[in-house]
Amino acid sequence: MDALVVGGDGMVHLGAQAVAGTSTALGIVAVGSGDDFAACLGMPRGDVPACVDHLRAAVDARSVRQVDAIRVSGPDRADRWVAGAVSAGLDAAVNARAEMMRSRGRYTRAALAEIATFRAWPYSLRLHGLTDDGGLPLEPSQDGWAWHGRAAMVTAANTDRIGGGIRVTPRAVVDDGLLDVLVAPVLTRAAAARIFPLMFSGRHVHRPDVHVLRARAVTIAPGSPDPTAAPLPDAHGDGERLGPLPLTATAVPGALRILVALRL
Repeated sequence: MDALVVGGDGMVHLGAQAVAGTSTALGIVAVGSGDDFAACLGMPRGDVPACVDHLRAAVDARSVRQVDAIRVSGPDRADRWVAGAVSAGLDAAVNARAEMMRSRGRYTRAALAEIATFRAWPYSLRLHGLTDDGGLPLEPSQDGWAWHGRAAMVTAANTDRIGGGIRVTPRAVVDDGLLDVLVAPVLTRAAAARIFPLMFSGRHVHRPDVHVLRARAVTIAPGSPDPTAAPLPDAHGDGERLGPLPLTATAVPGALRILVALRL
């Protein structure tokens, strides 16, 4: 028995809660506003007949692609599964604002509004199973590596994009058993405004104030209290609210089985 979702990344998120870590395959008819997860897997988007034909071909051929998922855990909360990315900084604040909008281009308009009032947030990160530090100065901790500082963005990604095509971690691979963790210790509104347009093409990762680390897991927690900082936004996953920090995001290899046709 397979499962089916019709919609965007929010529906994929819902489907992941039901099937992640099981033998049940998930079919996706990607007709939402973002469809980032489907785009990452090369699936048709926004065209119902094409999506249905693709899904039928995958079912007929029993063509299943096994990909990673992110398990999100934390104190006083049930574990959640995330297919795409966990956002815990400016991208999370933008997501929350965009949820209150319904018009086209809402993510861009929400980003401009958040940048206009941006103040960097204090974070404390612990990375486990680190394979690449991305040039971010880290210090050893008891169970891995740690970083403490103020940043505009902290994102733990399984896929390369969020927000309807924003290439937040352009080199992310969905089946490598690792998270791409973006940390942008950007402190000014001007710098945040310069980074945002570069994210649509992924060119922001070439800036010296943007780092992409690779690790099996990351714990994201509030840093030392800072009276000049705004309250930390609630974390989001696949565009859905996860709740306040702290949380731990862990890459779980092969946790999702997705019906993906090899060819039509």
